[in-house]
Amino acid sequence: MQDKKLQSSSMSRRTFLKATAAAATAVGAATLPFGQSYAQGATKYRRLNLLNPEAKRTINSYKKAIHAMLRLPPEDPRNWYRIALTHTMDCPHGNWWFLVWHRGYIGWFEQICRELSGDPSFALPYWDWTENTDPRSPFQPGVPDVMFEDVLTPAHPAYIGQSREFQARFREVVAKASYWKRIYKDGQFDDQTQYGQLLARGIRSPDDLWFDILDDPRGLFFFDQAHARGLTREKPGFDEKTTKAVSLQTLLAALSPRDFTTFNSPKTAGHSGLTGFGVLEGQPHNRVHNCVGGIFTDQSGKTTDSGGFMQANLSPVDPLFFLHHANIDRLWDVWTRKQQALGYPVLPEDPDYKAWSEEPFMFFVDSKGQPVTKRTAGDYATIGDFNYSYQPGSGEQIVPKGLAISAAKAAATARIERFSAQITDPTVSAGDAASGAVTIPPALLQAGSRPDAPTLFAKVTLSLPPLAHGHDFAVLVNAPDNAAIDPSSPHYVATLSMFGHHIVHAPVTFTVPLSGALAAIREGSQLQAGAPLNIQVVPEKMVMPGLLTAKHGVETRAEVLSIVVESH
Repeated sequence: MQDKKLQSSSMSRRTFLKATAAAATAVGAATLPFGQSYAQGATKYRRLNLLNPEAKRTINSYKKAIHAMLRLPPEDPRNWYRIALTHTMDCPHGNWWFLVWHRGYIGWFEQICRELSGDPSFALPYWDWTENTDPRSPFQPGVPDVMFEDVLTPAHPAYIGQSREFQARFREVVAKASYWKRIYKDGQFDDQTQYGQLLARGIRSPDDLWFDILDDPRGLFFFDQAHARGLTREKPGFDEKTTKAVSLQTLLAALSPRDFTTFNSPKTAGHSGLTGFGVLEGQPHNRVHNCVGGIFTDQSGKTTDSGGFMQANLSPVDPLFFLHHANIDRLWDVWTRKQQALGYPVLPEDPDYKAWSEEPFMFFVDSKGQPVTKRTAGDYATIGDFNYSYQPGSGEQIVPKGLAISAAKAAATARIERFSAQITDPTVSAGDAASGAVTIPPALLQAGSRPDAPTLFAKVTLSLPPLAHGHDFAVLVNAPDNAAIDPSSPHYVATLSMFGHHIVHAPVTFTVPLSGALAAIREGSQLQAGAPLNIQVVPEKMVMPGLLTAKHGVETRAEVLSIVVESH
């Protein structure tokens, strides 16, 4: 598929809204608007589950493509490391462009793989991390064994083994690339350019980029071959907190929100900013990146870091990256089809849509290595002429079957209720858990036992130190003083984790699902009707008050600014 074809199929905002309205009276998923964009099966390319035996041919083509990209000279923008550098220089995390930027990124990557593998039917497989990958365990998700074969692991000798060798090969190419070109319009510097986007991230020159990759004392982006991936063939399984983050319970909660920003991540002024994480990005996305990247918490609570590309902004060096993000994109598609069937909005609504859709994406290249002409977020709001669909996987059950509901009923049921907590202890430190008390109407709390009950979320806003990217916090609900920070505890809600290295300039809001923990507490007869919920935020390097023993690592002090509970 050529970029010109993609451009010809773009849809206007008005056309999109008309199509969404039509969906409210459509019958079945096959009649949803955009035809092949959202209907399963009516597309040219099919992205298969990695564990599907039919995916073997696709996996072999993926190996061929990787070999070819690793052999390309550094001057070729399709070179494996040049593609990874695009992510390093331009990727959005912790904002509402997270999903749409990565759709464009892996969409063009897929076409490069199709070209270089010689497989005209190639489509990226997706890694459904909610599935069990270890038949010896009731539920032990982790890295599938096939991803340790050949160049599917970055520990293979075809990859660059040492950071200084990487710099030696790519320093001159990076310095001469178009990234640093200064473009002016009417005498003013144009920040809607590659260099403008780099400046927004504080990358002023090639030396700044190399400092981030190789010399930053807060953590490097490049890992030598012995530490290229944290999880190993001998120990491929996720830790308990990541297992909780990818569980079906968490996944279904992540798909529950009725508006785009709650499902995705919060608004920012530009895609280099970080303001918070929705459940999908903050839980399975961030936890899988960090766990595969070697940041692992054992059953005793000890956290170790064995290194690995997946934990840093050079994460696409690990071939798992693209399969991980194919699953994230699949879940966006599932959520979109659910929203359309229910008559709910599928993208930011006016007046936000204009700013969101016009955000510039300046670094993508096509299958020939040429810059693409599709350079805004709106160009990737739908799957469009990327022309793929997904083999159904975890979460598909949330898409309603049969008649879609009416627009009037959708409006009546789309109301989101919000309840603000009174912050009783705002400070989070090694010796203190922050907490807030919030009263939820008894009818809403008790409704949690019904299959059709709304999902409850807590939006926790923290003021963090600028360099707090390496510190995690746990959220607990109605926990006694001696409660362990353990996913097996009925009081454990989630762990708040960031991915990559980001300087935190403003408060960060994490959205976490409460319904699972509340159901466990209710089952243990520990949920009192009418009593306020006590939501606590605890540094992961400490145990709950009563056992105030600070564990490994440096204390991080933070302030809880607000806790808001929402029903969706």
